[in-house]
Amino acid sequence: MSDSSLTISNSPGGTSNASQPKQNGHPSRSDLPLPKQPVTGIDGAYLVMHSAGRWSDVFRLSAPAEVIMGRASANQISIRSEKASRQHARVWSTTEGWAVEDLGSRNGTNVSGQRLQAPRLLSDGDRIEIAGFSIQFVKQIQSADGPVKSPIPSATEDQLTMAMDSASITERRSQSGYFKSDLLPDAAGRTDSEQVTTTSSLGDDRVRATLLQLAFDLARLDSVAQAIDLVLDRLSESIRLRNCGAYIVDAKSKTANEPVAAKHFTLVATRQHEDARGTVTYRRPPDAAINAVIGQEGQAILARNVAGDRTLASENSQGEIDAVSMILAPVIDRDKKLLGMLHLLTTDSDAVFNGEDLGFVLAVAEILAESLRNLSLRGKLDRSLKKSQRQIQALREQLGDKVQIVGKSDAVREIINKVSLVAPTGATVLVRGESGVGKELVASAIHHASGRSSGPLVCMNCAALSPSLLESELFGHEKGAFTGATDRKAGKFEAADGGTLMLDEIGEMDLDIQAKFLRVLEGHPFERVGGQQQIKVDVRVVAATNRDLQSMVAEGKFRQDLFYRLHVVEILVPPLRERGNDIVLLAEHFLAGFNEKMGRRINSITPAAQTMLLDYRWPGNIRELRNVIERAVVLNATDSIDAQHLLLTPATVGGASPEIAMSDSPVEISLADLEKAHIERILRHTDGNKSRAASILGIERSTLDRKLKKFAKEA
Repeated sequence: MSDSSLTISNSPGGTSNASQPKQNGHPSRSDLPLPKQPVTGIDGAYLVMHSAGRWSDVFRLSAPAEVIMGRASANQISIRSEKASRQHARVWSTTEGWAVEDLGSRNGTNVSGQRLQAPRLLSDGDRIEIAGFSIQFVKQIQSADGPVKSPIPSATEDQLTMAMDSASITERRSQSGYFKSDLLPDAAGRTDSEQVTTTSSLGDDRVRATLLQLAFDLARLDSVAQAIDLVLDRLSESIRLRNCGAYIVDAKSKTANEPVAAKHFTLVATRQHEDARGTVTYRRPPDAAINAVIGQEGQAILARNVAGDRTLASENSQGEIDAVSMILAPVIDRDKKLLGMLHLLTTDSDAVFNGEDLGFVLAVAEILAESLRNLSLRGKLDRSLKKSQRQIQALREQLGDKVQIVGKSDAVREIINKVSLVAPTGATVLVRGESGVGKELVASAIHHASGRSSGPLVCMNCAALSPSLLESELFGHEKGAFTGATDRKAGKFEAADGGTLMLDEIGEMDLDIQAKFLRVLEGHPFERVGGQQQIKVDVRVVAATNRDLQSMVAEGKFRQDLFYRLHVVEILVPPLRERGNDIVLLAEHFLAGFNEKMGRRINSITPAAQTMLLDYRWPGNIRELRNVIERAVVLNATDSIDAQHLLLTPATVGGASPEIAMSDSPVEISLADLEKAHIERILRHTDGNKSRAASILGIERSTLDRKLKKFAKEA
């Protein structure tokens, strides 16, 4: 019996199958008379096709309906396999439900593993197997099984297709055919017409030109909103649709490990077209449809004949499902990250979406995904760049006076000249000068003008620490090396590796530490305190002192070999009182900085104030001048600094020496009060540096601390 002559009789005189047993508990042909013609009045269902080992397409069944499956291209479901007959089997609606029968095929039809001998009713979950392909019957699309292994290793998705003239087919596709390498034009300008035909509204060449132009236009945009607006505009221009919407995955709405679900999609833009009935308001697709796009490896779906199907479409304002067809396409980047979704809908029966429209939307979604990915990366780079720029600006503001050498005197010009000569070299530099003259500023200038400027600049005052703590700070210590060493700590030499180490008050360094320090300067490795690991660093040392190291060498208080090692290049920074008009330039420089920092508008320093600044001896040098100007700005309500705003130390006004100022003190004063006044004056001179003050007084630091505590109790 040929395929074309096959008939099914429901009359008592028809072919009898009474002797055949029931198959899997379902009624056979003899148990239940099945009408030949499709009937109405039964619920819809779905045929879920599996090919190439995954869920590929869905055929929606809506009574009355008859679906023919076989090799012929005119069938609703076309199976491209030589093992399939032209008309292999059919599924149709009966009064009892949906039924299936084999149409006399050569290789037969199986239902759930059993050979189909006669028409039978389908139950939810049954699998129809034809020529190695599996087609599952389900009443709800959500209940369809996941991917299955195809019995035909060479089977591809294209071997199982649905006729394009059917209005009840839902396709699933993961990639657009427009990006396949075998679709590129050959030498004659031809492409494989069996893979991609012209779209319903655009020719094949125009499609590719449109996609190419879209990619170029997206590359020029700077925001996600602009990219999505452009994509929706191009879709509206290229495809006949009623409305469309674009969604993005809102990462803020879900936890870190929570999988993406329909609730995480946020609508960001829509487009509507008017027809004779007016504008059709955009409607979000049901969560079931969105979840179908998220699952199954993120494949896009094309649904047709969706009128009345609340699984795939949403109701309009009248409570009706007036959609005719729709497309849902996930936006997935090259890293397989789901970024969003495109949704297209039509309500016109003469403008039904087809497979070419689906391929075009998928191509647009792929291009949009790369655009969103690039915009995200660009945004991260922009934020990182802006953050770095803010950090650089903050560092520049923090450095401020520490890098810029202000002055026009001959002494300053000589310092700048030496810095420019020595900075590019790796020579050790010794900076000498009184406390507060800006020795650290000179060291900073040397560092930032050298090839080590990208490395760290580490500064440390040797006079502020006891010998044991100084060794730990310089070279680091291991855990348990001494009481309180609860953790391993890297020293200043390790911290300055690749950069510059500035050591202030180098003359206060203990002789034992000087020996270890000298070895490091000569390139030898060192060990942390309490450690045995050899550590070698690349550090340039700039040493500073306000003491006469040569005299200390003669007195045996400083190592001669270390002095020679440090005294490669010496830069002498003169005291402020010897810099003439640089005092006024520095005062104006500090005034501008404090105006900006405090939001003040003090424009000038009066001639009387300038004279007072020039006549003062500045025992605290630049540090003291900075403090005087800051105080004048804070306590000034006018637009200029006058002499009355300058608070200078009375003991040395007018250039008087400390000895002369002391002779002006009252004669009737106790020795204790005289000692207290002298210690307070020395502390002001050293800007609160107790170690330096103790050195000038010729007493131990601990003795000075005891005296200060005593003064505090008596106050």
